[in-house]
Amino acid sequence: MIPKKKLLDIPVTCLPFEEQIMLMLRWAKVRTSKVVCLANVHMLMEAYKNPKFAQVLHKADLVTPDGKPLVFMLRKLGIRNQNQVAGLDVFLNLCDLAEQTDTKIYLLGSNDNILNKIKHKLNREYPILQIAGMKAPPNISVEEKISDRDLDLIQEINQSGAGILFVCLGCPKQEIWMSKHQGLIQGVMIGVGAVFSMYAGVNPRAPQWIQKVGLEWLYRLSQEPRRLWRRYSSTIPPFLYLAIKQLVGPYKKKLSRARWSKTPRNIVVNLQNLIDPYEKIGKILVRQNVISSEDLEQALVDQQSYKNMRLGQILVRKNLISLSQLKFYLKNQNIKLGDFLVEKKVVNRRSLRNILTILNNSKVNSNNSDKNVSEIILQQSILSEERLKELLIEYYTRRKGLFLDENISANDDNLCLWIQQSLAS
Repeated sequence: MIPKKKLLDIPVTCLPFEEQIMLMLRWAKVRTSKVVCLANVHMLMEAYKNPKFAQVLHKADLVTPDGKPLVFMLRKLGIRNQNQVAGLDVFLNLCDLAEQTDTKIYLLGSNDNILNKIKHKLNREYPILQIAGMKAPPNISVEEKISDRDLDLIQEINQSGAGILFVCLGCPKQEIWMSKHQGLIQGVMIGVGAVFSMYAGVNPRAPQWIQKVGLEWLYRLSQEPRRLWRRYSSTIPPFLYLAIKQLVGPYKKKLSRARWSKTPRNIVVNLQNLIDPYEKIGKILVRQNVISSEDLEQALVDQQSYKNMRLGQILVRKNLISLSQLKFYLKNQNIKLGDFLVEKKVVNRRSLRNILTILNNSKVNSNNSDKNVSEIILQQSILSEERLKELLIEYYTRRKGLFLDENISANDDNLCLWIQQSLAS
């Protein structure tokens, strides 16, 4: 289940930065053909004005919140733990993880001068990163029909063995190109826009303090005023109007929050079997396609010879998984429901302690031993029933190693049955 929230009718992925990076890496390791669009205000407004381009974003596998305004909107719409998934951060983190996991990368777009600067810098900062190829074609077709030249490029990229293809053609051209080649390129295609020139030092990124206050767009405008002023003047004002219009809706719903406690609730009973999942880390890694079943079996055999070593240590030592990946999956495997809700910024630590106190008192002072954290959250109107349902399913699928599966939907009525059948098989 990849959670999404529509911003101006475009489904934007609602996952913290680390989870989105790990998902891209997982796809890259098995060279799955995927499209990742790094969305900002300009991209959403292009989609708003052009229905055909909107369909491109609807078809994408990930549409990350690159711009700060998108992060702000998601937080106001209930995704309180959402952070920025910015292009340069995606590029740097994936290069680092690709180096650790022997995943090849390919650079497509920009110009030869910038690509050469990038290559020298990557060789210096990531000395064992495998750059499978780089190309700055004079013109890449985004026509309906794939040209012979594109077929040669597809073959070159696929034969290079690259699991990650960074595409720098500018918005919306790069997103359209990736969409046309979805299913043809054997790897994760990521549209990185101005990242190549940033990393090469041609147009450096804004200082950290400017990024934090959300004024990176102003810094870029100062670098390229002639190119960007027209874009910003035609996109920012209408975006602000449309964003405010969308954000007003949830505030109206909050006025009826007092009615939630009066509504009959079946969610606690229906999803009670999702509260206490547990799965071994080896099975989780296989489910997530991080390692193969054969790799797991061999690691378990090796563990018999090294009884003082944990399975994760053996997998890292055998270079089957990076230390960063191991920590990420172990965190998800062991996370408690209360900590999960704190991570999602549904409650803070103080509120969680109050909820646990109420839970303990109810068990001591009454015969109602069935009351649990989720029921108390509903009684105190902390969350709506629908949002709690989404979070409980995400919690369950995360600990079971089923999370971020594109075939699972939080709104699927048969989800509980599907989970039970999959675990029984």
